[in-house]
Formats: sequence, C-alpha cells, structure tokens
Amino acid sequence: MIQNFDFYKSIQVDIRQKTAAGGAISIVAAILMSMLFLCETASYIQGTPVHSIELDDHDNLSKTAGAFWVNFDITFPSVTCDHISVDVEDRLGSRIFDISKNVEKIPLDAEGAEAAMLPDEHLIAAPEGHVSMKEIQEVVANKDIFTRSNDSVMLEADNFEEWVNAHEWALVTFRVEWCPWCQMLVPVWKSAAAILAKRDAPVEMATVECTHHMELCKKAGVVAFPTIKLFHFGNHVPPDYKGKRTVNDIVHYAETARDFKSEAEKAGANVSSTHREDVGCTVVGHLFVHKVPGRIQFSLKSDQHTFNREFVNFTHQVHHLSFNDVPETESEMEAIMLDHEIQDKVSKWLSQVFSSHTKHTTHEHYLKVVEYEYKNRGFGYARANRIYEHSISSHSYATDTHLPAVKFHYDLSPLQVTVEYKSRPWFSFITMVCALVGGTWSVMSVVNDVASTSGLGKALFSGDSKALAQTLRASS
Repeated sequence: MIQNFDFYKSIQVDIRQKTAAGGAISIVAAILMSMLFLCETASYIQGTPVHSIELDDHDNLSKTAGAFWVNFDITFPSVTCDHISVDVEDRLGSRIFDISKNVEKIPLDAEGAEAAMLPDEHLIAAPEGHVSMKEIQEVVANKDIFTRSNDSVMLEADNFEEWVNAHEWALVTFRVEWCPWCQMLVPVWKSAAAILAKRDAPVEMATVECTHHMELCKKAGVVAFPTIKLFHFGNHVPPDYKGKRTVNDIVHYAETARDFKSEAEKAGANVSSTHREDVGCTVVGHLFVHKVPGRIQFSLKSDQHTFNREFVNFTHQVHHLSFNDVPETESEMEAIMLDHEIQDKVSKWLSQVFSSHTKHTTHEHYLKVVEYEYKNRGFGYARANRIYEHSISSHSYATDTHLPAVKFHYDLSPLQVTVEYKSRPWFSFITMVCALVGGTWSVMSVVNDVASTSGLGKALFSGDSKALAQTLRASS
C-alpha cells in the first residue's frame, strides 16, 4: 500500500546507459556542487555583517583608559635627519617636543635609498683639559686674534672646492651674519684656530659666509647655522659636527679627525664626495597619546642653531599612519602591525605625496578618527577586534612668520561603529544548500540531455573528427 506514495519512481537499471559524455558532465556537476557547498558553508560560519552606531564607552573598562597608539612611516626627501623633531600636543595641555623613544630616523640619499646611519655614540668625547688653561689665557691675551682683520680664511663660491682639495684636513664653519649662535661661535673659532696653529696640527680652519654665498651653502646641504663640516682632501667626512662649541671640544675634534673618518668608513658612509650624501629622511615609529583632540608635528628644532627658511622644503610622502589600542605585549603589537588586513583598513594614505610648490610651505592634515568594533567574527579575519579608521582632509599654505612644518591634527568621534557578524538560521542554510545542489543537478541534467539528443557528446568522445563536424553542422 505504501508504494502508492512513492514520489521517486525507479527506472529499471537495464534500460539505462552510461556514456563518456555523461561521466564528464557528472564530474563537472560534482565539482560545482562541492564548491558551492563549501562557499555556502563558509558564508554561514562567517555570518553577515550588521552595522550599528552607539556611544563609545569602552575606555571606562580598559587598562589603558583614555590612550592609544599612533603609528607612522613618513619620508621627507628634502630634509635631513639632523634636526627633524617629532612633537605631540593635545587639549589636555600635554606638550612633548623632540620625542626620540620608539622613533627611528633613517637617512636617505638623493635616489631615495637608505644611506649609512652614523650613531652619535661613535663621536669621541673631548677629555677635560685637552686644551690647557694656559693655552687659552695666551690666546685671550693676544687681542689681535679677535679683530675682524684677523678672521679665519674666508671661502667663497669661486675658491671653495679648490681650497678644501688643497688641504689634507680642513674644518669649515658655515654661518650667516644675522645668526646669534654664529656670532657666539666667532671668538671660539678664532681661539681654536690659533691653538691648532701653535700646535702645528695638520688641520686648516675656514669660514663660509652664507649671507653672500647662499647657493654654495644650499649645495653643501646647510640648513642650520652654524654648521661645522670636516673635509679630507676635499671630501666631506660625515656627519656634521654635533659636539659642544667650546675651544677644548673643537680642538680635540680637529686633532682626532683621522679617527672620525675611520669610524665613518666602518659605518659604511660615503667619504668620497665633496658634499654630504644624505639629503632626506624617513621617520618611522609609534607614539603613546591621549584620546583627546591633539596634534602630531614634524618640524625643525634646535636650541643651538638658526634655520634658513629659504632652504626648508617639507615635501613628504605618507607611507602609513594609523591608530590602534595599546597592546598588552610586544608580540601582540607586532602581530597587529604585520596584519595586512588591518593595515589596509586603518591607513588610507597609499604612500601619497604632498609637495611644497612654493617656499615656506606648511602642510596640515585633519583626521577624524572613528572606532570600529567587530563582534562574533568567523575565520579568515584580522586578529584585532577593535580598529580605528579615519577620514583625511589636507591642505597647505605659505607662512612668513614660522618655519615650515607638517602637522597631523586628530580628533576622535564620541560614537563608534559596531559591526556584528550574525549567522542565518540553520534551516535557511539547509534550504540554500538543497537549492544549490538540486539546481546544479537539474541544470547539468539538461546539459546531458542536450548532449545525448544531439549526438554531440558521443561524437566528442568518440575521437571521430568527421562525425563531430557533421554533428555541429546539423546542430547549426
């Protein structure tokens, strides 16, 4: 009696016929059904994202409440690393200048490749009393040394290279008349020159007045005044002098010039060029900042130099800039930074270049930071459940009152976007799987019927090219 309710009536096996074409179509059908089943299963496990907006109150429970990290990787092709300062200011009144912790400055050559890095540790500190008090008193007693007529050798653009090429060791200071630091250096410079002459040291000292020879100073890469450079038979020995500007220190630096050159060569610096090799700088690092409106600024700062605004060009390329919660461990931080999915979401800069088309150009970028929280995520997603995306609005302008700079203003939205991945009901998943499998089976059955009826399948797998051609002509 129950046989009357059979929807799937069987056909006698002896009237079925297996064909090569049917086998090929069945294999294709099985592959398609498997692929569709796996894709549907992955979609079911992953869930569908549902976006909502709510008030951000996570910081009340966080261990690092009210703070997060800013990560950056920015190249300045026309500014050397010597005086670039990374500063942070915010609405709470916090102001930190020239941050060095977690910040790395990489010098670049004219082609944009990394140049040799010379750490300050390789500089040999001058011992106390290298120049005796008696020597200094003798120099001070000779008042003629400090007269304008007894100035050190003054170099000009026409004879600069010829003069430095003619001396084994030469110490040259680049200065301008209106610089107070340069004026304070003059008596020290003349005293050091007089002492070196008395000691018969193989070092000549000279001065370039950049007020009258700006192009020469620009070619030499001089942006800050005074700048002291060491030359060996006309070749610049990097880095520029960074020690104290005292008679004792300058005399010691001059007399140990050979040691400085050896240290520079060991570090891989180029000591076969008249002018310095590094002309740019890449600044990489991360900063711990408060979650309040603030500003990160890249500018030139020094408490012992005067800068020439005419030579400062803050064209820059932003390779990366992003925000993230403070990680609990260093390994967690590395995992986040190496996760390309996170980086693609949180940094929209795409190595964009911002050029200074006019002199004295300051660049300002305004970032609106929004927190995204991801819930119930399936496999295949980034490690972080909370990330920060931001919008970018940039502009530049010429300033006649301050040194050019690059400023990133950031402000956090009080609202957060919650993205929750919700899975469909299990019966919806089963229904979809049945539809995909059944649909594929039906479509491939039609294809098999067409191939069998037209004889195309038999001709295709028989290897008879003439029969295949006749079948195609008959079909057309």
